[in-house]
Amino acid sequence: MPLSHDVWPEGLLTRPGRDADASCVVLLHGLGASMEDLAGVADLADPEGRFRWIFPNAPVRPVRINGGRPMRAWYDVYGFDIHSAEDAEGLQDMARRLGALLDHEAGKGSSIILGGFSQGGAMALYTVLHAGYASKAVFALSAYLPLRAHLAAATAKSPPIFWAHGQQDAVLPLSYMEIAQQMMKALGYKVSAHSYPMDHTLCEDELLDLRTFLHSLAGPQEAASSQ
Repeated sequence: MPLSHDVWPEGLLTRPGRDADASCVVLLHGLGASMEDLAGVADLADPEGRFRWIFPNAPVRPVRINGGRPMRAWYDVYGFDIHSAEDAEGLQDMARRLGALLDHEAGKGSSIILGGFSQGGAMALYTVLHAGYASKAVFALSAYLPLRAHLAAATAKSPPIFWAHGQQDAVLPLSYMEIAQQMMKALGYKVSAHSYPMDHTLCEDELLDLRTFLHSLAGPQEAASSQ
């Protein structure tokens, strides 16, 4: 069944997996970027094609941190300081909209793994941990935990979390991951945290570690298909 323009009108890139019912990785780009920017991640993190990959575009909206200039953004950003006010309404609305896309993909018989870079990683964490979307796992690359003071305790259904961050990140400092990791572990979440000698970007070692994480999630059929 093709994806209705009403479900996700902003645009999608896709990379099929070896099996039609393979788990689906949905990867969200960063602020001001687009779906094309992260398309190469699939080649390094999943060269065997164990997973289907979906790269959606965020809608274009005015972003306050950039003087109200319109750009692709999952929600508005008021500031990058850890104490800045946050767009709770925008996060909630986008989690609902993403949920429709994720449900559409899950309807093909796939389990969902949601991840993202920077603002996309924050959006992935919010959608799974705050909004409660049932995913197989979630991963955040150079991101932060939105509305962290409102995070509820983990449950038996809470998915594993992979979090990677640059040690020299000047946009979102490493402390953002460290603070969130401590809080999340205290609340019972399973967090695998990794840091790398890089700034606000991606590196090969990080994507190889993500590959290991994703492969640990592969079911018997997915694992067998790559051998």
